[in-house]
Amino acid sequence: MTENTFFSNEVISLEKSIDLTSTPVETKLEDLDEVYEINRCSKWIQTNNFQRVCLQFPDHLLPDSSHVALKLQKILKQTLYLLGDTAYESCCIDYIAAAHINADAIIHFGPVCFSKTSANIPHINIYEKKPLNITKLRSDYDEVFEKSMAVVLLVDSIYLHLIDKIVTAFAKIPKLQKYENVTIQRIDEIDDNLKNKDIIFFLGEKYQTLVNIALTFKPKQLNYYDGTVKIFEDASKIIKRRHFIIEKIKDSETIGIIIGTLGVKNYLQILDRIKSLISQSGKKYYLISVGKPTVAKLANFPEMDIYVVVTCAMSEIYESRDFYKPIATPFDVEAALNLDPDKSTNFTLDYNAFLNDAKVVTCSEPTVSLLTNKLRISKPEEHVKINNDTSLAVKDVGTVALNNSGAGYLLQRSWQGLEQNLGQTEAHLAKEGRDGIPLHYKNEENNS
Repeated sequence: MTENTFFSNEVISLEKSIDLTSTPVETKLEDLDEVYEINRCSKWIQTNNFQRVCLQFPDHLLPDSSHVALKLQKILKQTLYLLGDTAYESCCIDYIAAAHINADAIIHFGPVCFSKTSANIPHINIYEKKPLNITKLRSDYDEVFEKSMAVVLLVDSIYLHLIDKIVTAFAKIPKLQKYENVTIQRIDEIDDNLKNKDIIFFLGEKYQTLVNIALTFKPKQLNYYDGTVKIFEDASKIIKRRHFIIEKIKDSETIGIIIGTLGVKNYLQILDRIKSLISQSGKKYYLISVGKPTVAKLANFPEMDIYVVVTCAMSEIYESRDFYKPIATPFDVEAALNLDPDKSTNFTLDYNAFLNDAKVVTCSEPTVSLLTNKLRISKPEEHVKINNDTSLAVKDVGTVALNNSGAGYLLQRSWQGLEQNLGQTEAHLAKEGRDGIPLHYKNEENNS
């Protein structure tokens, strides 16, 4: 029997390549000034006399970060700081990392979510720039849309550097009656006037942006362009998924609240609102902060029935099916547990859209689950007073909070953690431990 029958060679594990979600970008040196708008950045810093400036790059643009920083430093004659490996979403302004050096400004490069930040640190956005065949775009547009159709052409950030050419290409031609009803709209100047438009034609690549457009503005028809004109048809599937999540929240006893941002405005207020709704509905919650949520991190909390992630509206975690437990949005919690008849029923991924709805109405009457057909009884937690004080109930097998489903889950485990056994364990001097990697330590015999 060979050594590698039941496990692979350690070299394979140590040298294996990692599949990246975004392909790293390496821009030609002669194109850096145009792509990263070096002159605009330097003038902005000089005009405002910023002394400690951070340059924030997403992972796929990091190969260009050092070249951009060196070019700017050569112009400004001052030190700049690079922000990489953002703790949460790279589309948000990472003012937390910038605060480590007391930065007075941030230049954000790459995809951006346009969320309102929770800090007032000055910043500008330098959008990623991608090519677009405008001639083919116009030709494909003419094949799909009739002349009389009122269409809003919504241009995403990756094509904003071509906005003038797009406007020229779709300029009105009165003689041919072409493009008379076409409106060009920038993604960074979007407003409520986009609501209930008949047709929105989105020029962009990000799926989550399409989801936000479909659910927020509710156009009768949403098209997008990826080389050809296509219709976005996933809105109904997403709504069905949200209805399932809402029922799952109603069925849950223990809910994990994941802190997925520290940079979006009012994140503390939405956390307080979610905790209040859960408590008043007779459920338990745990507040969890693990940096950027991943499958492996959240798998360490199996006692949770469902997770609620507080993050920016552009996060793709809400559409992920990789997690062991469902992922809910703050609005899902609002829809499931707040029975106020006047609350908004328009689904949104932006919690600031409904945060001002201060009224909270809960009900303790039994209801029937649409998932299990079982009776649900919601009863707000009542603190038990012992000796005129609120205390913990102590059992022989451990210490648990009263009526705490999370601690009850712990009691059902066969292994509940290391036992202290204070005073019962003999003390030993420190000695050298194992040496090597877990796959094969040096003091282990080779089994051949």
